[in-house]
Amino acid sequence: MKKLKGIDGKLDTLWSELVKLEAGYKCEYCGREDTLNSHHIFSRSNRSVRWDESNGVCLCVSHHTFNSKFSAHKTPTEFTYWLEKEYGRVFMDELTVKANSTKKWAKHEKEELKEELERKIEKLKQLKT
Repeated sequence: MKKLKGIDGKLDTLWSELVKLEAGYKCEYCGREDTLNSHHIFSRSNRSVRWDESNGVCLCVSHHTFNSKFSAHKTPTEFTYWLEKEYGRVFMDELTVKANSTKKWAKHEKEELKEELERKIEKLKQLKT
C-alpha cells in the first residue's frame, strides 16, 4: 500500500495505531498478536469515517486478507455477520449512518483530528502501563 504524505498520511498512521491499541494489539477475531493490520469496516475511501476509530477492526493478516474461510476481504459476507454479532446491530446501524453522510475535511479540522487522535493514543498508552 502506498504511504500518503502530509496530514492524511499522519492521520492514517494515527488511526491505525489507535485501532490496534484499542484491541490490545490482538486480532479481534482469533487473538493472534503478530502481523496485525487495521481494517476499515467501511472503505478508507469513505472520507466520512476514514479516521473514525469505530470504523476500524484490528485483524491479523490472515483474517484481514488471506484466509479463504474467514477474512474481511475474501469473505465479506461472513465478516459482516461476525461484526454484527461482535458489535451488535445498533453499532452497525450507527456506523452505517455515519458512513452514508458526506464529510469534506478542512485543513484545520484535520489538524484538530490529528491532535485528538494523538491525545487518545497517549491516554490509552498511559492506561496500559
